[in-house]
Amino acid sequence: MHPVAALLWVGLTQALGRVRTSLLLPAVLVILTALAGCSSNPCVNEISQTATSPSGTLKAIVFHRNCGATTGFNTQVSIISVSGSLPDSAGNALIIDGSAPLQLQWRSESALHLAGLGSADIFKQEDSVAGVSVSYGN
Repeated sequence: MHPVAALLWVGLTQALGRVRTSLLLPAVLVILTALAGCSSNPCVNEISQTATSPSGTLKAIVFHRNCGATTGFNTQVSIISVSGSLPDSAGNALIIDGSAPLQLQWRSESALHLAGLGSADIFKQEDSVAGVSVSYGN
């Protein structure tokens, strides 16, 4: 290879290496930012009502879980300790599609009745949660 061509080849290779290196850092930053966005929880729970058990040790919470534009409106119920906060997760007793005017009625410390489901599509309907028997009605 001619010495001038060899110098041009080395110069071109070094220049391309710098260009690749200068593009690598922004590309890595874009990928890391996208992955960080995927790992955060986009869901928000909006509490609509709470009913405390007769002894005051448990509470049933009706809430709507909004997970952004890719999910529909829904109504959920969780049964938790009265001293606890609603977890940033789906309901542990009931999840239905849309909005429903649910009524919560503690029949005893270990029995909760949920009425007002109507004809909503049911995604989750547990018969027992945290030692509480759960019954349902329209």
